[in-house]
Amino acid sequence: MQSAGSDKKSKRRRRFKGFCLFVLGIVFAIGAFLGINFGMAQVSSPEYCGSSCHEMQTAYQTWELSPHGTNHLGVRVECADCHLPSKDNYFHYTFAKAWTGAKDLAVHYFGPEYDVEATRKKVQAKFTNEPCLRCHQDLLVSPTGFDAMAAHQGLIDRPDAPENQCIHCHPGAGHERDSKLHR
Repeated sequence: MQSAGSDKKSKRRRRFKGFCLFVLGIVFAIGAFLGINFGMAQVSSPEYCGSSCHEMQTAYQTWELSPHGTNHLGVRVECADCHLPSKDNYFHYTFAKAWTGAKDLAVHYFGPEYDVEATRKKVQAKFTNEPCLRCHQDLLVSPTGFDAMAAHQGLIDRPDAPENQCIHCHPGAGHERDSKLHR
């Protein structure tokens, strides 16, 4: 028969053990969070992708020549800003980044020979106005002039029509195709 004192000690040990496991779980979660973010930061720059992956070299070069890569304002729009969901939703962004990265790695090592033009067309076919409007939403709300308002009226009236895709009228905004690189 156990005494009341040893029963209390046993209960305290279980509570202490549970508390320690809880604290270790929190420490592990914080470490994992920081590790994932550090790892993602290392492989998220356009320069990393452009120099590490031969498949991305053309995309990197055309981006560098575009208004999103180089402009008079000094603003640089990175690949993830247009090709991944908004960073405002951390978990959705992180999952999409991991999925895209895993897919790119699988194609790199196990896929067919990389076809730049076929990939460009495939990406263009799926591209929506949403990434553009994350930064350029004021263009529709308060355009800079009548010409800008008239030019974008179709986008306001029928945003899903193919001819109203931002890249339809601005094909070189993200990747400059009509440069000395492709002549």
